[in-house]
Amino acid sequence: MSEIDKKAGVYVRVSTEEQAKEGISIDAQIDRCTAFCKARGWDVFQVYTDAGYSAGSTNRPALQRLLEDARNQKIQILLVYKIDRFSRHLKDLISILEELKKIQVNFTSVTEQIDTTTAMGEAFFQIIGVFAQLERGMVKERVEMAFEKKIKSGEALNRPPFGYTYKNRKLVPHPEEAEKVREIFSLWAAGVHYKTIAEKSGLPVSTLYELVKNPTYIGKVLFRGQLYPGTHKAIVDDEIFERVLNTFGLNCDIKD
Repeated sequence: MSEIDKKAGVYVRVSTEEQAKEGISIDAQIDRCTAFCKARGWDVFQVYTDAGYSAGSTNRPALQRLLEDARNQKIQILLVYKIDRFSRHLKDLISILEELKKIQVNFTSVTEQIDTTTAMGEAFFQIIGVFAQLERGMVKERVEMAFEKKIKSGEALNRPPFGYTYKNRKLVPHPEEAEKVREIFSLWAAGVHYKTIAEKSGLPVSTLYELVKNPTYIGKVLFRGQLYPGTHKAIVDDEIFERVLNTFGLNCDIKD
């Protein structure tokens, strides 16, 4: 597609407070953007207007329609008068620009040197990519630190396994299910065939295999291949758990 055949989606936004303070009205933005398109030889596919919406959130009706049209390849260029009309949060901006790049929709600002149809604009995207990678890395580190803190305090992170339930956000044994779990471990350790145990317990074989290898039942929490002491009550004692694991050629190394 040649440059002059491209269709642009023009996004304009203003809040009441901004319009009174800065004087950048919706009409003024539209005039500048349409003139910019005319100078470039782009057709204006549609003007998407969010009047009275803050740029602090992407939950804006016109913005969401614009992004949906971009995903459906109805436009090749997303044009704004100024970046802060589009977003004031770097994280949101990075996320949207990354998506636009993947679907080959260019992003251009009338008043700033941001135009991804040019070599300089491509360099801008590379810089945005670096910030995106940095942000993802920082988020991952924060999540892992939070998980590790929870794990070391013995807090369970996942939904309760069969035999347990949550009470006041704490993992506690479920009386009837816990008794069935003890019976399953006893039968398995005694050498009873797994199909017989599955039939007797009413649990699928796949669930049974996961159950008898789960260290939650001995009061432990598994994280990154390491076992940590949990704060919940054990259902099965260590000895019988080890005996069952030995039937798989495994052992239970506890990290103190």
